[in-house]
Amino acid sequence: MAQFNYNTKEIIAKLVYYGPSLGGKTTNLQVLHKILDPASRGNLFSLETEADRTLFFDLLPINLGIRKGLELRLKVYTVPGQVKYNSTRRMVLTGADGIVFVADSDVNRYNDNIESLQNLIENLAVNSINIHEIPLVLQYNKRDLPNILSVETLGKKLNFRNVPSFESVAIEGKGVLESFIGILKGMMTHFAEKYHLAKGKTEISRIVEHMEKNLMEHVQKGQKIQKSAIQP
Repeated sequence: MAQFNYNTKEIIAKLVYYGPSLGGKTTNLQVLHKILDPASRGNLFSLETEADRTLFFDLLPINLGIRKGLELRLKVYTVPGQVKYNSTRRMVLTGADGIVFVADSDVNRYNDNIESLQNLIENLAVNSINIHEIPLVLQYNKRDLPNILSVETLGKKLNFRNVPSFESVAIEGKGVLESFIGILKGMMTHFAEKYHLAKGKTEISRIVEHMEKNLMEHVQKGQKIQKSAIQP
């Protein structure tokens, strides 16, 4: 659940990347952390388990252009993919405000995707979060593999809410930023409606557009820093 810090004028929200093991959750966070302006994000931390890990980092305030001066601060997490770490998954989902479900497009992972989605629904319920209400986007990862499930097949089984979906090759950075922007738009629209941050759809759209523009500025700064670092 989003927290409002009126001293720092921040909305503090939690975003969780969920999905089957080795589906691309970790890669998503690594790519995001790499492309963002170093001044706008915290360090990337990893909690190691036997054969899996949970990653997380903070994204420092994103200007929303709201009259009240509120900015968005994000805490971005992955969950371990293996079933034996289910208690950790539940803990990470505590207070979640948005979900990116990263599905593996490999034909051999068909059942793994379905089981992971069902596990997400169950673990959200344990945390008193309704899967039909929380902002959600789907990412169909590993679209570069030779034997993959069609987007139609994945959507039919996974996208029961008809939420935004994105094709990706996370290891190459493709689709990662698009999925991230997609969930942020959903989260900000949800916050604006739930907490009455704006009057009407037009103002909500303006807030979402302002947020996206500000985020892209963070990305562009990150790209410039990367280019300058590799130049002789």
